[in-house]
Amino acid sequence: MPTNPSPTANLPCEQCGYLNEPERVYCHNCGSKLDRSLLPKTEEKKQEAPEQARKRIEKMTNPQTGWFWREVMMLFKVVFWSAVVAVLYLIARAPDGVPDAKKMGTGRLVSSDMMEALESPMARSISFTEDDVNEFLKRALKARENAVPGVEFTRAFVSLRPGVMKFTSENSVWGYPVFAGVDYAMEVKDGKFVTTIVGGNFGRLAIDPQLMRYADFVFQGIWTSLDRERKQMDKLSSVKIENQHIDLVTKGAAAPPK
Repeated sequence: MPTNPSPTANLPCEQCGYLNEPERVYCHNCGSKLDRSLLPKTEEKKQEAPEQARKRIEKMTNPQTGWFWREVMMLFKVVFWSAVVAVLYLIARAPDGVPDAKKMGTGRLVSSDMMEALESPMARSISFTEDDVNEFLKRALKARENAVPGVEFTRAFVSLRPGVMKFTSENSVWGYPVFAGVDYAMEVKDGKFVTTIVGGNFGRLAIDPQLMRYADFVFQGIWTSLDRERKQMDKLSSVKIENQHIDLVTKGAAAPPK
């Protein structure tokens, strides 16, 4: 009869108290069936990182701190996504002052009148209304190609107010009208026609002039199509923008050499 338990025995018999090896099913001393639920349970704990332990202890000792930052982060996300939605909503809306696309033109040939004034040997004054300029843009830009898939150029138009010409491009993005505008102050300086960006917009979202300078590439295709007209402006001696019309004064064509 065994009297000394094995040094590694840890499964006690309920009948005789003998300590059996943990792998036994029946008691080595009395033969009774062992209750294996009496085996001590070994819990394997993963070693906790110091930072995790610090956060766990901080959460236990000051649970309000975690709650506060969760609320702050939630508020930040709500504000951020609300701002994104508001920006997209403003961009999607048409700006004020969009002229009727079906409005009848003035019938004035702006290009011919401009060329005649520039070829005059004497300085000449010439004035164009807002409708004159828009009719010219309608004719000059209607055949312009688009390089971006899904984006189709629709038209360009201007709005003239004292000191500023707002130039707006309307494009169809998968059938939805989207407007982009840039505000220019114009002058003739040191014999050259100079434009300065003083504002801009995408839809109804106003853009700071400094930022709009980086977004001017949106109109690059239009300026390429109007390169001839841009060079003609260098032949002016003054430019003055008033409410709904623009006044130009030419330098006068140089007399041919004898």
